[in-house]
Amino acid sequence: MSCNQENQKGKELNVDNSQEEIIPQVVSHKIETKSGMIFTLTEEKITNSVSNISIQGMNFPNSNELLTFEGVDPIEQFYVLDLNKDGYEELYIAARSVGSGSYVNLIGIASFTDESYGEIYVQSIAENDDLAQGYMGHEEVTFSDSNIELTYPIYKENDTNSRPTGGERIVNYELITGEAGYILNPYLQI
Repeated sequence: MSCNQENQKGKELNVDNSQEEIIPQVVSHKIETKSGMIFTLTEEKITNSVSNISIQGMNFPNSNELLTFEGVDPIEQFYVLDLNKDGYEELYIAARSVGSGSYVNLIGIASFTDESYGEIYVQSIAENDDLAQGYMGHEEVTFSDSNIELTYPIYKENDTNSRPTGGERIVNYELITGEAGYILNPYLQI
């Protein structure tokens, strides 16, 4: 991967973290929204399983803050979409843990009417009793122009980590307005 890879508008970029690489390594991506806002996403791979991620917006008249996430999982993919359909696209990052469960953690950055930007609070599956039942990772995340979908196997009480027997669950996300900003809320697809 080159140091500056550009993500075409509205296109998903998968990041290949499967190959042995020289560590530490820094990889940067320049991501442009449909309205011309730019996010510079930088991942400093400390080890094969730990990264530091920083995001800085450009063209936002009231903000140029550097948002940092230290000691997080490596980036697997990222996508720009307008989940709440307010006319301003958000940046979503899927970071995957290394190990037997290989859990996906989502990071979201919202545009506040293209004037400024900030972190989206992401509710985890574990925070929702209905969704957490039988959840042990191994999920796949899919981004589209209008949706974020998480699919994962359901584990029954005596299942081993490698043999789930409870079928699968599909969870969608909605972006809702909270008291202090946006919340990425998981809900069961019906």
